[in-house]
Amino acid sequence: EMIALSREEMGHFKMVHERILARGKTLGRYRKDEYVIALQKFFPKGGSRTEQLVHRLLYAALIEARSCERFRLLSEQLKDRDLAEFYRSLMVSEAGHYTLFLKFARKYGQREAVDAKWKALLEYEATIVSDLGKKETIHG
Repeated sequence: EMIALSREEMGHFKMVHERILARGKTLGRYRKDEYVIALQKFFPKGGSRTEQLVHRLLYAALIEARSCERFRLLSEQLKDRDLAEFYRSLMVSEAGHYTLFLKFARKYGQREAVDAKWKALLEYEATIVSDLGKKETIHG
């Protein structure tokens, strides 16, 4: 399932890159994502390999869930119907990715503990989002 997800994500990157080029633009330089950096400070370093895996899966699930929400908003507000449909298709994919990561976290960790960590991560994330403001980032 992770191989299929990786292929899908690379396909999305290719489609986005092609749209950027079609508009006469170039792909910008990589920028550190303040949201992701702040998010990754939530869980402590160390612990077992399984615990670290669960933490990474929860980070990934949250990032995918928020991307899904943003793509939904974009798809509903854009006047460019082609671009709106493109974002809607990305929204559907991100929803699948988010649920896949949560499923794996629950598979490798204990369900109750994972759900408690998920809830705590969501509460922590609310403080991050309120501090980031309105920057031009997909996550911030």
